[in-house]
Amino acid sequence: MSVTDATSASLPPLYAAWMSELLQGPIPRESRATCDDCAMCASGPVQPGSEKDYFDPTIKCCSYIPELHNFLAGRILSDEDPAAQHGRASVENRINAGVAVTPLGLGPPAVFSLLYENAPSAFGQNRTLRCPHYIEDGGGRCGIWRNREATCVTWFCKHDRGRLGQTFWRDSLYHLLIAVERALARWSVLELELGDETLRRLVEGAAWRQQPEPVTSESMDNRVDRDAYSGVWGKWLGREREFFIECARLVQPLSWTDVIDIAGPEARAYAHLTRDAYRRLTSDEAPPALKVGSLQLVQLRRDMTRVNTYSNFDPLDIPNRVMELLHFFDGRPTTEAIAAIAEETGIALDQSLVRKLADFAVLVPSGQSE
Repeated sequence: MSVTDATSASLPPLYAAWMSELLQGPIPRESRATCDDCAMCASGPVQPGSEKDYFDPTIKCCSYIPELHNFLAGRILSDEDPAAQHGRASVENRINAGVAVTPLGLGPPAVFSLLYENAPSAFGQNRTLRCPHYIEDGGGRCGIWRNREATCVTWFCKHDRGRLGQTFWRDSLYHLLIAVERALARWSVLELELGDETLRRLVEGAAWRQQPEPVTSESMDNRVDRDAYSGVWGKWLGREREFFIECARLVQPLSWTDVIDIAGPEARAYAHLTRDAYRRLTSDEAPPALKVGSLQLVQLRRDMTRVNTYSNFDPLDIPNRVMELLHFFDGRPTTEAIAAIAEETGIALDQSLVRKLADFAVLVPSGQSE
């Protein structure tokens, strides 16, 4: 399997090609975040009061309307594979509605953004927030999976290497892809020459400024202000699909070098951080000195303690015998802590267990603030 093929297992094809150039190695698969058999859905009866600990199986983590930048919308519209038919139709529906549709792409409606930002407990629970590209009669699959955007590419409920995985995907790669998507969307607009007055109206709008669409009388009813809509589309009005497909055509042949040149300093900074996070994610080394991190107690059992560390979606079960040894990690070198445990308790703590405790931020580098 080539580097590109291995990377493609985790990323959409366009991004997989770019990341194979940047990372020069395969991205480890997040095997615990299973979409077809959702890891956040209850596998049996749920105890009363614990429903909030699970996702609704008819929603899963698809409580989000993605911002599809123009070139991604164009790729979806251009995909003639019969398996992509639902995705094409769902994007067509968003374009037909016209809500939050600009030459930059398809944004989330203003009312959705308002609800999403003010109802965090509804994530994975409320059908009102469900993604329009979700295929309910297909087992809850994503209709635009091959061309999903940065948020959906990088969000996982669980990570094989805990906090290390989150640092790579959410703290690094997510920001890199967001910077790239926004830059390429703007670049495509400029390449296709909207015209000065149309461009002026576009750059004065919320989408160009990366702000939520304002809540207006029209947007509350998911209606479009037709004058404003016509103003940002200019000569492309009525040819929105053609515009998006042209954006996809422009972006398709770009190499990673081309992309980073277009995206500029912000993307270059996150590319550096993504490479560093990737190096840590693919390394087996434990930090040289460790201390106990911040733990949230979830459940006490006879032989096991369940804690939350880096994420409430990914609790960790720790044998109580191991919990009793954590105090040995007090900032001294890791090798000295392991030796002290062996000398005082007779327990030979395996290096891989120490690494897992560090991965999940049960133990953190001694110089790191809690």
